[in-house]
Amino acid sequence: MTTQHDTDIVQSTVSFEEEPIQTRVQAEVFCESFETAVENLVSIIEAETNLLRDGQISELPTVTPRKNAAIESYLSGIRVASANAIALGNLAPQSIQRMRERHGNLRPILQRNLQVVSTARTVTDNVIETVAKAVGSQLKTKGYTANGVMTTPQRSAQGIAVNQTL
Repeated sequence: MTTQHDTDIVQSTVSFEEEPIQTRVQAEVFCESFETAVENLVSIIEAETNLLRDGQISELPTVTPRKNAAIESYLSGIRVASANAIALGNLAPQSIQRMRERHGNLRPILQRNLQVVSTARTVTDNVIETVAKAVGSQLKTKGYTANGVMTTPQRSAQGIAVNQTL
């Protein structure tokens, strides 16, 4: 099922050459590719944040593979940038400055996402705790039969199991 959020997600991933950057053209191409990788990551994180904020938890599995691919692409770009930091600074200083600014804008987006994820987790934990208490309170009390024999309470449930891995 396609949702409105899916149209906001860039589905292409960026791959980076592992070769050393030695020319201005290589540096400019790398910077453009890295900016695309950051844009992809931002749009996927924003889509995930919107899904969580809108309570569309069941749609999250459609975002996860693309989010993982975008993170992988982003981290690959970070590794290449680290390995070629001096060359990039010398060959494409303006592009590097743009890259840094765009990269700096990533932090507040990630913080918003983490806040929404934390809120969703807290709500989920509260729901699970409420359900567990309700299940536990359904135990029947002890009583006596017409013959004066004490009855044992029947349990409607033996417990509840929760996978708390997020």
